[in-house]
Amino acid sequence: MNMGSHMPHTVTRCLLCGHTPIDTTTDGRIVTAFCSACLAILTIEFDPPDQPELRARIERIDEPDFENRAGVGVAYAEARSFRVRSR
Repeated sequence: MNMGSHMPHTVTRCLLCGHTPIDTTTDGRIVTAFCSACLAILTIEFDPPDQPELRARIERIDEPDFENRAGVGVAYAEARSFRVRSR
């Protein structure tokens, strides 16, 4: 029995810059997070059914604006999808 699938999923800090607190909304196993520090919007899909070997799939859904974020030390990866594997 997989007890992890019954636990609520939470995100407490920005996965890009580490800022806390962040605003989040949760819909089942999908959490949408908005960071007011780096302005990132991420969707985190926990335990994606199409890839059971992954713990979470993370996608950045905002469009970065480098001109207005010159002082923010956040690296932007060209790949817009990140995957977290289970241990």
